[in-house]
Parts: sequence; C-alpha cells; structure tokens
Amino acid sequence: MPGFWSSLTNTEDKEAKAAREAAEAARSHEAELQRLREAEAQKDRAYKLEVLKLEKAAEKEKQANEAKAAKELQDAKIKHEEAQAKLQKEKEDALRKFAVENVAQQKEQRDAQIKELQKCIDASENHKKENQKSLEEAEAKIDENKNQSGRLALDIDGFDLEGKLVVEKNEMDKAKKLHDTNENDIAKAIADTGQTEGNVCKFLRLTQALIGGTTTAQSQTNALDARIAVFYSIIARECRERLLIKDYFDVRGLNRFTPILAKHKMIDCEDLVCEDESEFKEDVFSLLEVSVNKDVEQWNEKHPSDPVVRMRSANKLEAFLKDCRIEKFADALEECDVTELEDVADLDDDSIEDIIKTSGQKVFACKKFKKAVQQYKDGKYKPPPEAEQKENETTAVATTDKAGALVRPAFISSRDRKDLLKICTRPDTWKALQAEKTMVVRSGMQAMSPLMAEFFLHMYDAVTVSQKLLTYNGSDPESLNEEQQKAIKMLESAEQL
Repeated sequence: MPGFWSSLTNTEDKEAKAAREAAEAARSHEAELQRLREAEAQKDRAYKLEVLKLEKAAEKEKQANEAKAAKELQDAKIKHEEAQAKLQKEKEDALRKFAVENVAQQKEQRDAQIKELQKCIDASENHKKENQKSLEEAEAKIDENKNQSGRLALDIDGFDLEGKLVVEKNEMDKAKKLHDTNENDIAKAIADTGQTEGNVCKFLRLTQALIGGTTTAQSQTNALDARIAVFYSIIARECRERLLIKDYFDVRGLNRFTPILAKHKMIDCEDLVCEDESEFKEDVFSLLEVSVNKDVEQWNEKHPSDPVVRMRSANKLEAFLKDCRIEKFADALEECDVTELEDVADLDDDSIEDIIKTSGQKVFACKKFKKAVQQYKDGKYKPPPEAEQKENETTAVATTDKAGALVRPAFISSRDRKDLLKICTRPDTWKALQAEKTMVVRSGMQAMSPLMAEFFLHMYDAVTVSQKLLTYNGSDPESLNEEQQKAIKMLESAEQL
C-alpha cells in the first residue's frame, strides 16, 4: 500500500507539475502576446508620429515654396519693369538717333538732288549751246555751198575750152623740149667720158650697190660699236677690284637704293664709308630719305585708291585720334564719311555738330574733340615720332612687277636703315668680300691677259688691212696698193664663177 500511495502521489505531483508548467507556458505566451501587442501599438504610435512629422514638414516646405515662388514672382516683375524701362529708354534713344540720322540723310539727299538738278541744268545748257553752234555751222555751210554753187556756175559759163587746149599744148611742147635738152646733155656727158650708154646702166647699178653696201657697212659698224661698248663694260667690270654697291646691295636686298646713289656718283662701296652716324645721316641717309619720300608722295598723288595708300591715311587718322585722346569719336567720324586725316580740315561747324550728336559723348569729350579739330586746321598738330615710325614700318614693303621693276615705292624701314648704317660705318663687314673679289680679279687677269693680247693683235692686223683696202690714191689702176689689187682679183674670180 505504501507503494501505491507513493505512486499516486508521484502521479499527482507530475500532473501538478505539468499543470504548473502549462500555466507558466500560458502566462509566458500571454506575456509574449502582450509584449507583441505593446510593440505593435508602439510601432503604430511611431508611424503616426512619423506621418505627422512628414505632414508638418510637407506643410513647411509648401509654405517655403510658396514664399519663394512669391519672391521670385516679385523679382521677375521688378526685372520685367526694369527691362521695360530700359527698352523704352533704348527706343527713345534710337528714335532720337534716327531723327538725327534722318535729318542728316534728308539733308544729304536734298543736297544730292540739288546737285543732280544742277547737273541736268548744266547739261541742258551745254546741249543748247551745242545745238546753237551746230545750227550756226549748218547755216554757214549752207551759205558756203550757195557761194560755191554760184562760183561753179560762173566758172562753167566762162569756161574757154579752146583756150585751155592751147595752153595745155604749149605746156606739153615745153616739157618735150626740156626732155630733149636733157637727153642731149646726157648723151654729150657720156661722149665726153668716152663711155657707152650701156655702161651707164652698169655704173648706176654699181652706184646703187655702193649705197646699199655703205648702208650695210654703217649698220654693221654700229653693231660693232655696240658690241665693243658691251665688251668694254664686261672688261671694266671684270678688271674692277673694288666691290660695287650694286652687287653688294643686291645680296643685302637694298637694290632699290642703288639708282639713287648712282645719281650722286656713288658706285663703289668705298664711296659709302663714313666716320660716324652723324656723317652717315648727312652724306648718305639724307639723300636716300629725300628721294624715297618724294617717290612715295608722287605715288600717293597718282594712286589715291591704292590699298596701301588708304591704309597709310587710316593709320594717320587713327594716330591723330589716339594722340588727342578722342578715340571715342572714331565710329561717328566713319559714319560721317571721314576716313582720312586730310578730311578733318574740311569739317565745318555743322559737320562737327553732327559728329558730336552722332557720337553721343559728354560735354568735356566734345570740347576736346572741337579743340583737336581746330588745332589740326590751324596747323598746330604735330604727329608723334613713334606714330610716323609705326606707319613707315607697316607700309615699308615695296611692290615689284614680274620684271623686277619697282611698282609701288615704300618708306625706308628701320631694318634698311640699320643695314645702311652698318655698311657705311663698319666697312669691315664687306672688306672681306672686296679682298676676295680682288684675288679673283687678279687670278682672272693672269689667265685672260695672254688671250686678250692675242685678240687685240689680230684686231690690229684686221684694222690695218681694212685701212689699206679703203685707201684712195687716185683713179689710175696702177696707183692701187697690193691689198686692193688682191681684192679686185678675188672679186673678178667670184664673178667668173
């Protein structure tokens, strides 16, 4: 029994324990469910808070965007108003400028129309004068024809045919008598010379041939003279030990100065040697500068439309504006067709006022402009040296044609001046070339002298024979010298052949 009760007690303990464990598990489950429900509720509260925050943030952002949009709209309205005001101002300025330009344009058109009308009037007057002159000439011609017709009628009425025939017969008789006299004189002259009439024709043919031979000989003599002159030039050049300016300047690109120096008897480089720069300026550079500037001025006068000439004029006007500090008026001057510095002298008061209005500058700048124009008109304006130097540098390019002849002259550039100064004041730069040329000339003469001696001996013999052939000792055949007799025999042999 004790074992039964003991097993029963154990069974109850197990059941109680199982019930406690079940109750504990139920409580744990309930606690877990409660924790889950609280966590869910907490998440729900957090979600609602987050949603509330997002709604508040969206509301704030919406308010900020509305404020920003309102500000941008206000700024856009202000900018639009400013743009409208600026546009209105530009429109008013454009209208004023257009009014000024329109007035000037209308004035120009009116002046042009007046000029055209004046041209038409002048043309009509000239045409009228020409018609009047033609009418007078026609009337004079009609009168002259009438007078001539009257004279012809009188001549026809008073023409003596028989008397005219008698006069012509007498003139023919006189001409025949003169012809017979001449014939008799010629026959008498032939008889006095002991020749026949057939020999006269031969004599005339020989005379004609002699004239032709003389002409041919003279032309050949002229050609020989030219060849001898060329030969002399070649020999003189080959025998010249000094260095020629022409040869050295051709190498240095200064050949356009060679003719100017040649006019002043400067042929050799030795003629250019100067002690210092002042002597160079006085003796050499001044001659070149005067001649070159004269050529440039003459070219500018003959070719005013040349691009380089126009560029020189534009550079002068630009330098004038820059020197007087009135560059702001450049566009206004161009609009008023003032493109050269010389045009400034032709500006009157009305033109100056038009330029000032067109420029739109302030009062002080306009006063400076008027003062500068007046100084130029009075001849008080002097261009700065650097402006003239810049002009010379930009236009110091001479143009040549296909044959190498100078077409457009140019100023002396600073580079050419430096080269010329170096050549004149430092002869050691070309002395080596002259020494080399001297050696070449001497070696050439050593080889050429024997040949030249033989050549001139042959020429002397030829001239001696020619003198003997041309010697006249009288008409007697026995007075002919040996060379003349040989020449006659050779001529007779050639005629027989």
